[in-house]
Amino acid sequence: MNTPTDRIFRLLTPEYISLRRMLITDITISQDSPVILYQIPFELTKAPSRVWKQVLIDSWYSTTQHKGRISKTVMWVFHNRILINKVPIDLVRNDLESLVAATVEKTNKLMIMRSQLVI
Repeated sequence: MNTPTDRIFRLLTPEYISLRRMLITDITISQDSPVILYQIPFELTKAPSRVWKQVLIDSWYSTTQHKGRISKTVMWVFHNRILINKVPIDLVRNDLESLVAATVEKTNKLMIMRSQLVI
């Protein structure tokens, strides 16, 4: 028999999202300034929640804050895509992809920590 309790438990399973790939065919070159900059999209395994998106963007800015020209990049997240704008030409593709993957992993860990604090 169930007995009533004063406690309320919230069981949340944090969403785990990973980076699927960089969409090379969708790279756009923008020449708004004297420097050539790129707009580079990435695909995620699924569409994240609004909270996850905000944590990812905050993580991106805290990660890139002290990284020279990469710190001027702008990140957007929509549906199951990440779009990074103002990427300098000298940033090697693998470096950017590993930086984005690390930020996604950091976001997943932060979301797990958040869900554990709720319980």
